[in-house]
Amino acid sequence: MSQTQRVLNGQEWTAPKKQVRQEPVIVPRRITKGEKMLWVIGALIIFGLSLAVVASQARLFSAARDVSILQNKFENQQKITQQLKSESDSLGSPERIVKFAETELGLKLNVDNIKVLP
Repeated sequence: MSQTQRVLNGQEWTAPKKQVRQEPVIVPRRITKGEKMLWVIGALIIFGLSLAVVASQARLFSAARDVSILQNKFENQQKITQQLKSESDSLGSPERIVKFAETELGLKLNVDNIKVLP
């Protein structure tokens, strides 16, 4: 029966019942075992990578320190070499050799006996 027929037949018209909307029930979300495992694995990976970065930085620092020590040793050795070279030059000077020959060995320089080879 249609609505108009109901009114004509004397039946009382009733409004359709409103459906009561139910609010969606929010179920607290539980973390599953799989999600926990993924978070643990992710945390372990991040920890491992950070540990690797720290270890490589420590190796770089150690290598830089070793290079610095070697450079200092090299510079000290260069100073010693330079001092010895200047001492060798001063000891090998012709004036010193002539003076040593005259005073210590009793030799005399005779320019007439010097022969220059070509």
